[in-house]
Amino acid sequence: MEVHHHPHVEKKSLKEYLLEGLMIFLAVSMGFIAENIRETIVENHREKEFSITLKEDLINDTIDLNRSIQFWTSYVNYIDTIRGEIDKKATGRDLLLLYSNVAKLNNNFTFRYHDRTVMQLKAGNFRLLRSKIVSDSLVEYDAVYNTLLKNIEGVYNELLLKQMTLRDQLFSSRYFLLRKNHAQLDSAFTKDAVAFSIRKGNVSVPKKQTV
Repeated sequence: MEVHHHPHVEKKSLKEYLLEGLMIFLAVSMGFIAENIRETIVENHREKEFSITLKEDLINDTIDLNRSIQFWTSYVNYIDTIRGEIDKKATGRDLLLLYSNVAKLNNNFTFRYHDRTVMQLKAGNFRLLRSKIVSDSLVEYDAVYNTLLKNIEGVYNELLLKQMTLRDQLFSSRYFLLRKNHAQLDSAFTKDAVAFSIRKGNVSVPKKQTV
């Protein structure tokens, strides 16, 4: 009868087990560290990209804001000129100047908030900004602009409606189309200056009371 001899397996010492365990632990730890380093590099790169686009957005906001200030400064000047001419006696009014400035009120400038980067950050990327001061400032900046723009838009739409109603009551709107062509406006004024006269507006006639 054949007898099978089992191979002799040398038992490992406790030191060898500890060494193998340490090697496995180091391998796992190094992999974990390497992954963290990779994620940190990627996140730092994305933070730099957001910084670049945010700078571009802020530059565009500043440009549009300066244009808006210039526009509304001119807008106020138009209104002041109109009021100044209306306050004069009819014989002393510069109707051409008056109509030119009334026509300019048809122009409009809408400030556009460049929130491309802020919207991306709000989609779970604010954590990429390592500076809490920067992230808090951006949140406040976004909130102020959204609130401010909505308020300005509401006030402007209300004033615009009143301005258009009053304008149509006092002036002949057919000449507003010539606001960008002063030669044609001059010609129309020369041919029919009376048509440029200020109207008295809509006057409601009281109804007779029935007895």
